[in-house]
Amino acid sequence: MKRPSLWTFVPPPGPVLSMLLIGLVLLSGLLHYRAVKIQRFLEPALALSQPRNEFSEAIADIFQKEFAIGPFRGLEVRTSSIVVDKSLLFVGDNILHASGRVVMQKLGRVLLALIEDKHWRADISLVLITGGYAPGPTGADSEARLKAQRTLGIVQDALFHAEPDLGSTYRSYFAVVARPVPPGERPSDRLEIRIIPSEALHMEVLQRLQKYAD
Repeated sequence: MKRPSLWTFVPPPGPVLSMLLIGLVLLSGLLHYRAVKIQRFLEPALALSQPRNEFSEAIADIFQKEFAIGPFRGLEVRTSSIVVDKSLLFVGDNILHASGRVVMQKLGRVLLALIEDKHWRADISLVLITGGYAPGPTGADSEARLKAQRTLGIVQDALFHAEPDLGSTYRSYFAVVARPVPPGERPSDRLEIRIIPSEALHMEVLQRLQKYAD
C-alpha cells in the first residue's frame, strides 16, 4: 500500500499567508496602541522637566566656558547650583589665597553672565550662598552659626569685588544663609552657590502642561 506524501498534510499557501497578514496587522495595531499610550505619558513628563533642564544646561554651559582652562579641582555643577570646596578658596581662618581669588573672579563672571542675560534673569529668584554648621548648646550654636555666616559673607563680598555689577546692580538677587546640619552629622567642607528658580520658570512649566489638561 502506497504511503501518503507528507505534502498532503501541509495547508495551502493562500490561507497561511492570509493568517500571517492578519497577525501582522493585529501586532502592528497593538504596537501602535502601546506607542500612543507611552507618548501620552512621556509628553507631559518632558514638558514638566524641559524648562528646568534648559535652565540647568545654561548654567553648565556658562560654567564650562569660564572654567574650561583648568583644572580647578573642588568645583562641581549640580543641576542649578555650584559646589565649591572651602580649601580651594581659603587658607587659615577665612583668608582668601591667590587661587581662591581667581576662582571668585571666574564664578563672578559666571553669575554675571547668567543674570545679565534677560532670558535667564527672569528665571532667577535668588542666588543663595549657603553652607552648614554643627549645632550645639545654645551659646556654642550661636557662635558656630555666626562663624559660618561670616565665612559665607566673605564669599559674597569676594564675588561683589570680582564683579562690581553683582553688588551694585544685582545685590537684591543675593542672600547668605548658614544652615545647621542634622544632629550627629559633620558639616561639609563645601559651600554651595544655589540658583533658585523664580515663579516665571514655574509658570512656563504650567503653560506647557496646560494643553494636556484641556
